[in-house]
Amino acid sequence: MTNYIPFASLSVTPWANGHGRKADIAVGDGWSLAFAWLDRPAPFSDYTGISRTITLVEGDGFVLDFTDRPPLHVSQIGVPASFDGGWSARCHLLGGSCFVLNAFSAHGRWRHTVRVFEPGRIGPLRAGDFVVALCGQARLDGLVIGPRDSLAIAGPTETMSDTNGVMAIISFDRQA
Repeated sequence: MTNYIPFASLSVTPWANGHGRKADIAVGDGWSLAFAWLDRPAPFSDYTGISRTITLVEGDGFVLDFTDRPPLHVSQIGVPASFDGGWSARCHLLGGSCFVLNAFSAHGRWRHTVRVFEPGRIGPLRAGDFVVALCGQARLDGLVIGPRDSLAIAGPTETMSDTNGVMAIISFDRQA
């Protein structure tokens, strides 16, 4: 069974620090997956104890300035960038607004991976994986997803081969 999560069904809420907005795709005990809009320069929310991966979906990109660490430049669409969510970060846009995909997991409890695939074969997929269409379309188990739509994979499934877009596969694994 595969669960379809249309982008249009997601609720938009403020960031934890109130300086931006996000749309949660899925949230579990110690992990989450969400879209976010970077509309202006702003501090990022403090997620101490959380690993974070951010992937640019639309826009010119941004730079995260960290206290006492080198900055992180994110300017390529579809290239995941990971950092510690507890690092104090301020976002500076390289152009206009950006749209991003975020994966979060609690240190010591969960580990996540974000893999991005160009059009073609994707998989195999496991129970618990999420497929997010960054652009284009994909078909799996009779479901078609378009840009920003997601699938929650509930059981083992075949390789997704009918894609004409860029897809992110996000996995969350419980740590011992």
